Amino acid sequence: MGDVFAAYLRGNAELRAAIGAPEGAVLEPHYLGAGEHNRNFWFVEPASGRKYVLRVNVISQPFHDDQVSYEFAALKALAPSGCTPEPIYLDSPSATFEKGAMVIGFCEGDELNLDALRPGDLHCVAQLMADVHAVPVSGDCTLFRPADPLRALYDECIERFETYYSSAYEDARLTKWARWFIDAAKPMLDAPANPDDCAHIINTEPLPSHFLIAEAAQAGKGHGQISAAPGFYIDWERAIVGEPAQDVAYFTAPTTTFWDGEHIMTAAEENAFVEDYWRAVDGRFERGNFDKRYRAYRAMTALRSVTWCCRALIQYGKDSQAHQTSKTAAKLPIYLSDDFMHLVAEQCFA
Repeated sequence: MGDVFAAYLRGNAELRAAIGAPEGAVLEPHYLGAGEHNRNFWFVEPASGRKYVLRVNVISQPFHDDQVSYEFAALKALAPSGCTPEPIYLDSPSATFEKGAMVIGFCEGDELNLDALRPGDLHCVAQLMADVHAVPVSGDCTLFRPADPLRALYDECIERFETYYSSAYEDARLTKWARWFIDAAKPMLDAPANPDDCAHIINTEPLPSHFLIAEAAQAGKGHGQISAAPGFYIDWERAIVGEPAQDVAYFTAPTTTFWDGEHIMTAAEENAFVEDYWRAVDGRFERGNFDKRYRAYRAMTALRSVTWCCRALIQYGKDSQAHQTSKTAAKLPIYLSDDFMHLVAEQCFA
């Protein structure tokens, strides 16, 4: 399979022109990592020494068919933030890769590790979130923009659950848990959406691995700003125009922090992060209905996790040939356990 990516970098004249690679320059792909929806390789343009990422889509997210073009558009919209990957070359539809590919700038930094936090790491995450959420959304922005992002997320969870429930992998114990989360989350849809709050580009999946902390980042610089250059915020395949509360709630939820490690935030850590975030916002937009909607999004994040696990049972079924990752294979049994379901219910619905 690696030969396919090497041949692609060698033979794609438009890609080579986009990065300024001279004729004959060798672009060698190196495996960077795979998520649920993409495979990633880094390579160097030898004349400049600059590093790039080749990002190849494998599975599309639910609300768009051309994920590569969608994520490329998100990165262009977020460029003013200065902390997201630079969009350089788009190849979708691609003659080589069925679901398309793109080249973006390589972002340096240490992946956030909640199991080995250093002083200032979470401050940098708060700053990165705030800087992205503060980017003005242009009138011609083509990103998905639900009228009520909370209800849209709920509807997506219901659709995911129904797909699982009608499959051969339906499990009575898991179904009982999923229905409990559905029933507990539904009343929270009554929390009113403020149109001014629903006007920010958000990631919707801010996992710890999506934050690269700059080596030189230091806490306490600037007027309300945590750091002048905190690092980078990556993986924008699922961006929408929505509410900052969704991103902040997703990041602090136990279903998120446990995914990339073993850490579960205490209530004190969660509250401290939320206030760090608002200090980093530094008046660039209003708090609005954030606090009421934040609690609702915590619950919806729990529901999203449970229904995602329901669907994953199908994808990771013993006869499935679908794209899979070792992380999901390892974590899924834990997430499906009664103990973890109890923990999530207590932390996200109490």
